[in-house]
Amino acid sequence: MAATAGGEMLLFEVNANGGYEIYKQKAVHRNLTSGTEVVFDLSEESDGCIRLLDFIPMLIDLKQNEVDYLIDEIDRSMHPMLSQKILECYFSGLESGRDAQFIFSTHECNLLNLDLIRADEVWFVEKGKDGASHLTSLAEFKPREDVRKGYLLGRYGAIPLLPKEAMKW
Repeated sequence: MAATAGGEMLLFEVNANGGYEIYKQKAVHRNLTSGTEVVFDLSEESDGCIRLLDFIPMLIDLKQNEVDYLIDEIDRSMHPMLSQKILECYFSGLESGRDAQFIFSTHECNLLNLDLIRADEVWFVEKGKDGASHLTSLAEFKPREDVRKGYLLGRYGAIPLLPKEAMKW
């Protein structure tokens, strides 16, 4: 079991006597030139590094269990290449025939990679003027050349509703 206290990550394990052992997680950075190591509390790490650590249990669990994952803003605080690598690791670790789903939201257009994700797996969410969210599948749009550019240009909807006066910077 894991918990956070005062910005620190603590791990609790039950020992052979039935008691608890508590471990404080640390981050170790190695200088690739000299080989020296520097130890940091996790509270000293960037949001992106901590966010990356959040995905490790999911990727380990993927090999053992048929589990559905729902992640809001998979790209939050991470470099786009890391977000894509998380998806690649998930899909490469998923054995065919396994009953598992990976549902995530993102604003990162670089994840609209049809070499990695099928068009019927991409859904755009747009909030209407009535405040209700409406979903549209990428599979409804043809042709689908340059999906990333089309998304940024608003071709698939799912763009923020901003009053014109709010855009006068």
